[in-house]
Amino acid sequence: MKSDLFVKKHELWLRVLFGAFSIKDEKLYDLLYDFAMIEYRHLLWLGNELKEQNIEFDFNREQINIEYKDNFELFNSLVKEFESIKSHYGDSVMFERFLNDESYFIHKLELLLSVEKNNKKITAFDKSRKLEDVELNDKQLNALIMFLFEESYKEYELILVYTYSNFFTDSKMLSSIFFDLIYESHFHLKSFARMMSNMGLLALPRVVAKRVYQFDDLVQFLNDGIKEEEGAKELCIKLANEIDNEILSPFFTFINNQESYHIALMQKALKHIEENL
Repeated sequence: MKSDLFVKKHELWLRVLFGAFSIKDEKLYDLLYDFAMIEYRHLLWLGNELKEQNIEFDFNREQINIEYKDNFELFNSLVKEFESIKSHYGDSVMFERFLNDESYFIHKLELLLSVEKNNKKITAFDKSRKLEDVELNDKQLNALIMFLFEESYKEYELILVYTYSNFFTDSKMLSSIFFDLIYESHFHLKSFARMMSNMGLLALPRVVAKRVYQFDDLVQFLNDGIKEEEGAKELCIKLANEIDNEILSPFFTFINNQESYHIALMQKALKHIEENL
């Protein structure tokens, strides 16, 4: 087993995930998002196998094209990616699971491709800078866009950080906390990316540097993380007040309140570490 497969699976997860984010039709979005979350689980299983075999791996990746003109161009691209990665799998129960899952994904995509009405124009990259049923002035719009770009990258980064940390912890308590934080960040990334897609501003987050997730001091990372969460809370409240919109302001207040629980989880992790030194 080679670590370059981890890179390919990371890239495949992102292709499916951001492909889902780019689609307007909610049923098609839900289907692809489910596929993306299964691909994320593949990545978890593969990382654990590599760790057990003492094979080094990381979240480095190539630049990925996520822009397609319509649904069918996206679906055809994903079918090719699923077909291409098969040759990199080995012979094990885990790889058999990968093959079975992705064979089903191909089947579903080919069914979608056989129905012309499923082919809709993708507008996630048209830079319209507009949200349906939401009126914002230039100042409010710019504040929202800056927040979405910054926080979508941050949520992607946190998914990678806690995923990597979870590979290398033997503590059930810490693993449980990491998974809570991972799935909270999945929800936030989905929420922000869908909003960016609706505004024609969907973009893939930049590559996360190794030093961000391959750290030596978990206590320092968690303390820094608490400060960042506190900063995110301030941004959410500031944005909710600045936008002053009956649709968006309650949403960002809701996100702010979730950040409070993230802080509590990190404090719980710190306490666990201190008690087990």
